[in-house]
Amino acid sequence: MSRSKIHVMPHPPVIHPFDQLHGTDTSGLIPGSVIVQGTSAKLEELTAYYGVAPSILHGLLDIWLHRTTPFPIEKTVFLDIGAGKGRALLLASQFPFLRVEGVELNPDLARIANANISLWNNDLQANALSPLTLHHADATTHPLPLEPTLAFLFHPFELPLLRRFLRHIETSQATHSQPFDLLYANAEHDSYLDHHPAFTRLWMGSVAMSPADHVADLAAIAQQKEYGSTGDELCAIYRFTGRKPQ
Repeated sequence: MSRSKIHVMPHPPVIHPFDQLHGTDTSGLIPGSVIVQGTSAKLEELTAYYGVAPSILHGLLDIWLHRTTPFPIEKTVFLDIGAGKGRALLLASQFPFLRVEGVELNPDLARIANANISLWNNDLQANALSPLTLHHADATTHPLPLEPTLAFLFHPFELPLLRRFLRHIETSQATHSQPFDLLYANAEHDSYLDHHPAFTRLWMGSVAMSPADHVADLAAIAQQKEYGSTGDELCAIYRFTGRKPQ
């Protein structure tokens, strides 16, 4: 995949206030037909890239911290699955996690995310508390952290890859068991997780965007016809509890 293709869009992307403040490049909506190039994935397995609204991630982390009996955050790894350009990574680093890691399959998005991490690490306004790492890898096979883990999924892929990722968690837990939670934003496949024998839902509900994020979201969504914006996201939190003996 040529590096220029990642930027081919019918309109220049609306720059989110987050990027305006920090000089990063996390804006824009990139379709799966672009993301699949340079990877071994199938188009029907992928979704589009779109950076999570800061207020959505902040709200979801606040719910995890205050409503779910979480693990100690300072001993927990935040793991962004399908990290894209890395916005969720940067935001999560403002919390006192043990470290923040991301996994991204597309080589161009991984390159952009790494450039954003470099900018972030030199930004006095970033207020980062946690070290950042981005892995250019397949999240369904890349080794999972050995420490307590909070995985973040902003609907990064469709059900076939979600199944593979959940199997990967189970396999990893069989050899290196540790606390493992999932934050699932835009929870398109919540019903599959609700019926999964190894995961227990801790919380589900809508998380609202801040007014500023909603304005930015509406401006970005207006450039295309496939997606809409309601000002909130259906989110869920799941915990790996293992399969009960038959």
